[in-house]
Amino acid sequence: MALLLSVITLALCLTGCVYEELGVKLNKDGTGSIETTIGLKKEFVKQLKELGGTDPFTDKETTEAEYDGETYIVFTETKEYKSFEEMEKALAELTFETNGIESAFSSQPVVEDPKPSENTEFEFDYVNTAEKAGSSVFNSVSIRKDGSSYIFDAVLNPVEGEVKGYDLSDVLKIKISTEMPAKITKYKNGQVDGKKVTFDISDMSEETELYAECKVSSPVPAFIGIGLAIAAVVAFFVLRKRK
Repeated sequence: MALLLSVITLALCLTGCVYEELGVKLNKDGTGSIETTIGLKKEFVKQLKELGGTDPFTDKETTEAEYDGETYIVFTETKEYKSFEEMEKALAELTFETNGIESAFSSQPVVEDPKPSENTEFEFDYVNTAEKAGSSVFNSVSIRKDGSSYIFDAVLNPVEGEVKGYDLSDVLKIKISTEMPAKITKYKNGQVDGKKVTFDISDMSEETELYAECKVSSPVPAFIGIGLAIAAVVAFFVLRKRK
């Protein structure tokens, strides 16, 4: 009975049990960074350990974070890049983190009976249909500077799957954000706050375009204006002196 209750509790924790966040930052000088965060619902990890499952965060430095009113145990990693081209390549090669899910849901629980029969054993069935079609996060990625404009344009790769009858979209919650060098002037499918746009992905089975654009004002016209003003003042005094 205790085992059955634990299984039921763990199943209830499956909804939104995995949280992934991707943060992309673009700098004016053509460099940038990518921050990746993966988290498991705290209650899910607790139940998993009680059932004898493997902790996916072993040997990793973790913290706790709140998302949609739930507490998650999260691991964050940030990597710096010297060019937008390097960032494009890294994002194009980025895949959904499913190893932690697979190891967690394939772990056998500890049963109180010292001699359990085969009938008392169970495992979670994880079907990742995305692996058959390629599990890349993005279908396409473009990061570029066009004149004074900086552009981030990416298309999410649709992904489907299920964990013990739950759609992957229900189990895995994803948020993607992009921070631009200046205030964002154009965007698609996101919420903007100054230089940052956040894309909250609610349906991973759809191909979604993530777009952000900003324009950085060039200081050259201002310098030219100052130069012209100084030249005018100098000319004034020169002409006045001649008189």
